[in-house]
Amino acid sequence: MTFLRLFQHRLISMVLKTKFRIALLVYSALICTACSSDNAFQDENIEGIAITIIGEDLNTVYQYDYESATDLGIQTNLSTELGINNNYLTLRQLNNTMSFFTYSNNAISLYQKDLVSGGITTFPEFYGITSERSLIWGLNTEESVYFGLYKPLGSTNLALRVVGLADFEGFDVSLEFGIDQLFEPLYSNGKLFMTYRSGGGDYKIVVYDTDQNKTIKNFEFGSTKPSILITDVGNLAVFTQNENENTFLELFDDANLLSLSKTELEFDQPFSAGPINAALSDNKLYYQYTYPQPSQVEKGPAMLDISTGENTILDVLGIIDKVKEENGYVVKTLFGQYLSSKNIFAISFVLPNGTEAELGGFILVGLDGTVLAQKNLNFIPTYFVQ
Repeated sequence: MTFLRLFQHRLISMVLKTKFRIALLVYSALICTACSSDNAFQDENIEGIAITIIGEDLNTVYQYDYESATDLGIQTNLSTELGINNNYLTLRQLNNTMSFFTYSNNAISLYQKDLVSGGITTFPEFYGITSERSLIWGLNTEESVYFGLYKPLGSTNLALRVVGLADFEGFDVSLEFGIDQLFEPLYSNGKLFMTYRSGGGDYKIVVYDTDQNKTIKNFEFGSTKPSILITDVGNLAVFTQNENENTFLELFDDANLLSLSKTELEFDQPFSAGPINAALSDNKLYYQYTYPQPSQVEKGPAMLDISTGENTILDVLGIIDKVKEENGYVVKTLFGQYLSSKNIFAISFVLPNGTEAELGGFILVGLDGTVLAQKNLNFIPTYFVQ
C-alpha cells in the first residue's frame, strides 16, 4: 500500500527523530496551556485574530487555539481525544471538520473532530485493505470517502473507490489504464479534481461529481503540467508553463467548468502538478516563493498582483534575523500558509537547538512583511486551519 501523507508531516517526523532520540514527555491532560516563550512581537494590529493550529511532537498530535488579543493559547491533546498518534496517514479539512486517516490491522480508519462544536466522530477500520489494490490517497465528504487507487496490485490502472460512511458499502470507478503518476486530489463544492500523468506522459485532470456520482469533465494538457487551486469565488484556477517558461493562468467557472479567461503572467515561479499551497483572491495570488539554492530558506510567503505583475517576496531572512536578535535563538522555517480569512501569512518553524518544552512554533506576518506575533510551542505546527 502506498498511501501518501502530507509532506509537512514527513518532514516534521524526520526533524524530530533526528534530533530527539529519547521519548518526549507524555501529556496526560486533554487540555492544557502550552509551554511557550514571551512574544516579543505582539502587535495591536492583529488584536482579535484567532487561529487554530494542528501539529505534533515525536509521539503526539495537538490542536492549539491561539488568541492574539491575549497572546495565549489553549492546547488540546488530539492523540488522547481521538485515539490517534503522529504516524497518521493524511489530514484533510472540510469546512470546520478535521479528518485524520490512519492505517492499522490491514484497514483504514477515519477520526474526525468538528472544531466549532468539539464533536468527535470515528469510523474505526471501516475499509479493509486487500491484495488487489494499492491506495494512493484518501479524501472525504460528509457522506462518503474517496480513495485514489491502482488496481489490480502491481499495475498502475487508475480507479476511484467510493465508500459510503452510512453503510460502508462502496463501488469502483475506472478512470484510465496504465498511468505514470497520480497527484494529490482537490475537493470543492461537490467536485473532486484528480490530477495525473498518463502512461504516455500527458497531464490530465478528471473531475468527478460527488453528488451525481459520475465523471463530468476531462481536461488534457499534453506535456504541460497543471497546477490548480480554487479561487475566493469558487472558480477553478489552472496555472501552466510552456517550454519557454511563460506562465499562464486560466480560470474556469464553478458551475460548468467552462473557460472564463486565460492570462499570461509576468511570473516565472514553477509550481508542482496538482493542488498547490496558494490562494487567489481579489486578483492577487498568495503563494510560496521558492528561493534559488543554496539559501538559508527554501520557501517563503509571496504575493503576485495579477493586474500589475508586481511580485512581492516577503523578507523571510530578515524575519529570522529579527527573531534571533529579539530572542537570542535561531529558527528554521518549514512552510508558510496564507490565511485568507485573516489576510495574513502564518509560518511554521522548528527550533534546531530547542528543548522538549520548546520544539518549534509559528510566526504571524502581515502582508507588508511586518512580524505581528511569534510563539514557541512544545510541538511543531504542521497545518494552519483555514
